[in-house]
Formats: sequence, structure tokens, C-alpha cells
Amino acid sequence: MPIRDGMALGVIMNTKGILSLIILNIGWSRKVVSGEAFTIMVFSIFFMTVVVAPVINVMYKPRVTYEQNKLRTIENLKVDSEIRVMACVHNVRQANGMIHILEAWNGTNVSPLRVFGLQLVERKGRATALLVAQIDQQQQSSSLQNGLQSGDQLSEKNNYSSNHINNVFEEYSTNNANTLVENLVAMSSYSTIHKDIYNLALEKQASLVILPFHKQNTAEGTLEVTDPGFKDINQNVMQDAPCSVGIFVDRGHHTSLFKTKMRILMIFIGGPDDREALAIAWRMSKHPWTRLTMVRILLCGKVAEVDSKGYSEGGGLLSTILDTEKQKELDEEYVNSFRLTAVNNEDTITYAEREVHTGEDISELLNELDKVGYDLHILGYGRGRNSLVLTNLLEWADCPELGVIGDMLASNSFGSNSSIFVVQQYGFGAVDFKKSHCIKAKCQNDDDIEALFPKAE
Repeated sequence: MPIRDGMALGVIMNTKGILSLIILNIGWSRKVVSGEAFTIMVFSIFFMTVVVAPVINVMYKPRVTYEQNKLRTIENLKVDSEIRVMACVHNVRQANGMIHILEAWNGTNVSPLRVFGLQLVERKGRATALLVAQIDQQQQSSSLQNGLQSGDQLSEKNNYSSNHINNVFEEYSTNNANTLVENLVAMSSYSTIHKDIYNLALEKQASLVILPFHKQNTAEGTLEVTDPGFKDINQNVMQDAPCSVGIFVDRGHHTSLFKTKMRILMIFIGGPDDREALAIAWRMSKHPWTRLTMVRILLCGKVAEVDSKGYSEGGGLLSTILDTEKQKELDEEYVNSFRLTAVNNEDTITYAEREVHTGEDISELLNELDKVGYDLHILGYGRGRNSLVLTNLLEWADCPELGVIGDMLASNSFGSNSSIFVVQQYGFGAVDFKKSHCIKAKCQNDDDIEALFPKAE
């Protein structure tokens, strides 16, 4: 425990309440305590009660921890900074898929990669969470069993899965230089396990938390729900995470980068999430076995119409327009930096721009890009774009945690075989998924649906 936190705890434990005054009053009335001693002790209690609040406010500032994390995004990391990533998995299959995307990060001597492999285990019927650091398999199993309360049992299946996941991450660390792995287990109810992820991300000073999508790829090439609880966990983490968050949709491409090249497509529209996604793709492009293509989608015509519905309380349309212009300036600055330092100096990076005028143009462009057969699509969740059409499309998304573009790419009707990595940057406000799909109750005919796809005049 830090010294300041320890001192703050000591001050709190020294505070007295009404019970102490009652005991002193009884002692004084029975002549056990002299009048002078009674006066001194009452004054001491009063002094501690008055002073403790301002002292704690000065000594203990948990908000500072969160404020410091505002710079813990991939975009704001320095070139020579250690990259800290927390990879969350529920089972062995997800762990194998997570390794595939982690391999592309390419830790170096200048910027090493530190991975915290966090296995999420549902603990039914108990409110108390259990966090275990895995030092070795035997000690891990013993710690888990000792940490369980009476009536709880760690099944052989969970124990085997935990050991196997541990082996997957350890093998990844062995095969990749400049990469350190720390294995962790979080056992809690799925309704509260996101809080354990928050606390661990803060404690480990992670810049990015990677979560597995709640659907997995089948033999037919479609995505089917693994566990509905996984979706709730992902949405809860995205709402209040202390760092950037990424959701990985695994399509089963688990061939090692040492055996085949990974073709990555980065789709950029604009906003902080897209800049964070570009920062991640930029770092992945430095791996000798990756090939990056960045396509910047330029919103034109009706699709560029500003959405001010969500900003009525913060200044309305004018505030939204100013925010949109600010985001455009930041986008231009970051994209230009990427083009000057990366595209012009690397043969493995290509850049292109495409214009879209309607919602249908977006779908057609995505279909065209998907035909190339990229292994991985990297894109932002979509905050800060302020497009009315994109906002309306998001309200109809089956998986709003993936954003508009991610939901299109992950839908079975789209037919893509590429894995998807959707990124949300920390520090731009929480996402409220409770408002998703609210427009469905209002739209009862085809005319309402057509309104989501305005035609270019």
C-alpha cells in the first residue's frame, strides 16, 4: 500500500463517533473520569471529527489515478514506451485467437510489450470476487482452491482450461522476444466481473484492454453466440473502462506470423476511436510479417449531415459543429503525420481515400474492400464522427458495442471471413448502450427504415 494511502487509512481509523461520547459521558457521570480528562477527550474527539475530512481530501485523491490514465492510450504513448495490454479470455479457443492478434504488436528493445493474460471465470452464487496471479500451474490451482469459500468447488474442467490457457500465453512469451506475460485469473459473478477488470487495468497501468467477442466462428463460417453474458461484460467494460478498450472478433485465422504474412485493413472515418485504431495499426505495421492498407472514408453529401440529437444539453447544434471541426483538425493532423512518416517510408503500407454519399455507399464500399481478403480489419468504435446517418444506423445495430462499421462486418449476412478488431479510445466519455435499439420501437414501416439511408440529391 502506498504511504499516502496508509496514512489516510490511519487517520480514518482514529476518528471517533457518538459511541465514544456516550461512554465518556457515562464515565464522567459515575466519577470514573475527572472533569479535566473529560474535557480534553471530548475536545480531542471534536477536533478529529472536524479535521479528518479536509486532511483526507488533501492526502487521498483517488481521482488522480484516473486522471493519470487519460494519457494511457496507444495514440498518446511515446515511441520508446512499454506497451501494456490486458488480454481477457474465457476459454482456450479465445486464448489461441488472442495470441494471433498479440503477435502482430511486435515488441522491440525500445518499446517492449507486456501482456497481462486475464482468464475470466464465472463464480455463481457468491458475491465475493477472487483474483489470483498465476506463478506456476501447481501454485495456481492451490491458490484457487484455497481461495474458494465452503460450498464452492473448482471443477476439473475449469482447472484444466486454466492450465491450458496459462500454457498458451507462456508459449507465446517464449516464442516472441521483448515480450513479457503475466497470467491472472478473475473469479466473480458476470454481473460484477467488469469491476475486477477495471481494478486490474488500473493496477497494471494498462493502455489497452482486449475483450473477446461474444460470438465464435463455426465450421460453416458464420458467427454464433457462445454465451450472452460475454456481451454484457463487454458493454459494461466499455462504459467505464480506465483505459482504451478493444473487442476482437475472431474468425479462426490462427496461423503464426512466422509462417505467413498478415494483411491488415485499417478503416478510418474520423474521431478519437479511429485515431486510436490507426495508432494500433501503425504499431502493427512495424512487424516484418504484416502488410497494412489504410482506407480513409470521406463523408460527403447527406451522410455528412451533422447529428445534434445527443448534444442538446451541451449547447445544441453550434456545440456539435464546433466539436466536429475540432475532431476534423485532430484527424487531419494525425493522418498527415501517418502519411509523412509511415506511408512515404514503408513499402509495406498503402494509403487510399474513398468518398461515400449515402448509407448504401458505405455498405457497397465495405463489400468491395472485403473481396480483397484481408486477415484483419481494424477500426474505431465511432464516437466523435457526429454523422446523423451513422447515428441512426447504430441504433439498428445488433451488436452496438462494435459500432456501425464493425456491426456490418460482423453480421452473417455480410459474409466476411476476416477477423475484426474494434477500438474505443479512453477519455472521450462513456458509451450508453441502454439507448441502443430505442428507434426500433418507433419505426413501424418501410418509410421509417428508408429514412436511415438518405439518397444523394
